Amino acid sequence: MTQFLSEEWLAGLALASSALPGKAGVDGTIRFVVTSTPLGRVEFRTVVTDGRVVDVVPGKPGEADATVTWKYPDAVAWFSGELDPDVAFMTGRCKVEGDYEAYVYGLHPVFGGEPWAQLLAGLAGTTEFGH
Repeated sequence: MTQFLSEEWLAGLALASSALPGKAGVDGTIRFVVTSTPLGRVEFRTVVTDGRVVDVVPGKPGEADATVTWKYPDAVAWFSGELDPDVAFMTGRCKVEGDYEAYVYGLHPVFGGEPWAQLLAGLAGTTEFGH
């Protein structure tokens, strides 16, 4: 089991997401911030080119179109498949700063699609979600 949000887990996310189907013209960079985790505050960027996550970069450095901030329990719920990201946004369980349209609409085919949900379900099976 890999600790949720550890560098090893982020490397697994990068590897798994690189196999997602592409979609031409779907591009952007999203910074995810998760607060109050067992590892402290965790930040990472996902770089999407033509609908594929081409890089997952741990840490804060680098530009992003939007920053999505989650409290740890809500991030666990999303990454374990129990919380739909659209519902999380609409109910205020995640906060989007910057170009929220890039995340909510532009990258929805990536982060809101069934392939991403299946990827997360697969990762959840090998992830330790310490609370």
